[in-house]
Amino acid sequence: MTRIILLSILINISLLGRSESKVTFIEYKNETDLIRKANFALELWTYYNRFNVDSLNVLGVSLKKSNRGVNDSFVKGVWQRILGSFDVKKGFLKDGLALLKSSRSIFINLGDNRLISEAFNETGIGYLLLSDFQHAKENFNSSMEFGDYSGSVNHSYLAMINLAQCYQKDGDFISAKLYANKYTRYALDVEKFESAANGYSFLGQISMDENKLDKAIVFFNKQMEYAQKSSAPLILTRAKNNLAITLFLQGKSKEALQLFQEVLSERKAQGVIIYLCDAYLNLGELYIEIHDSETSKKYLDSSIHLAEKHGLITNHIEALEMCLGLNESTAVKYEILVLKSKQKRILVKQRNERKLKAVPMNNKIAPGNLPWYIYLVFFIIPIVLYMFFRKSLSDEG
Repeated sequence: MTRIILLSILINISLLGRSESKVTFIEYKNETDLIRKANFALELWTYYNRFNVDSLNVLGVSLKKSNRGVNDSFVKGVWQRILGSFDVKKGFLKDGLALLKSSRSIFINLGDNRLISEAFNETGIGYLLLSDFQHAKENFNSSMEFGDYSGSVNHSYLAMINLAQCYQKDGDFISAKLYANKYTRYALDVEKFESAANGYSFLGQISMDENKLDKAIVFFNKQMEYAQKSSAPLILTRAKNNLAITLFLQGKSKEALQLFQEVLSERKAQGVIIYLCDAYLNLGELYIEIHDSETSKKYLDSSIHLAEKHGLITNHIEALEMCLGLNESTAVKYEILVLKSKQKRILVKQRNERKLKAVPMNNKIAPGNLPWYIYLVFFIIPIVLYMFFRKSLSDEG
């Protein structure tokens, strides 16, 4: 299948399996204590990172404005992390990494090992996406080291799965499997079943990369087993999706179709729109592959309708691009171009929102709007100077 791929494991610490935030944006916005507000922002960051990336920019800009005039270091570190995460996810990797590194420096100076651990994990992800594997490895190792100092079980090992993925991307499958197995065993020892499910998911991905589909199925079944133990519906559905993909690649279309239908039903119940769009899209591609264009179009249309209704431009573009596999339509190609142009305009607007003005423009006097007496001064000064120098020359004579 050309589009259906396994979910990348890259972990933002404390992000696993959460389908909602403990704090609402209204609670964050109404909070008057700045430090408490920044902590609320960190809580929302964990949610938006996964389910609503565009809201990261709104959140970061809002916190930056709240800190204007106060310039609290902790608050600055938080808004820099939020905006850095937004940039990394939107493809502005160098800009995002610069913000994340600045945020990391602030947390290092504050001496909070938990925040430092998280910060090194975030910068590690940035380096990994830049394919700078050496710096990524160093950052993930530092994340785990400060996680040990923090006394938090979660922080001491969660970056390890990112380290494993770093080795995988670098082509070192032996080290990737070594760290993935170590991560999974550790998760099982401390009964972090969501983490264990993610570990088995990654091991399944590696098996697929090696074209060992039977082995991948074993790992994805393990993923399902521990997802069920964790009582995390999103993790369980992801495991079913991975298993469905593998079965399809084995030529077992009926079994794959049944699982994809279950995934769709569960995504509807879970209510996470971006995942529901993907579920429709996966079924659309499956029917393309088995040459049932009519049924495929129904699922693709459902994905398009949902994406359009909720303003999910990336998902909308992806569904339209898949429609081109059914029909090389000029109208669809034009619609894709229009959406991509809109997407770029929105990105420019989002990034421009960060430029806070120290003095409102309406308090400034624009050139050409100066009071009349200012211009009179410009006229009088040369005359006064001329008279002064003329008198000086007369006195010398």
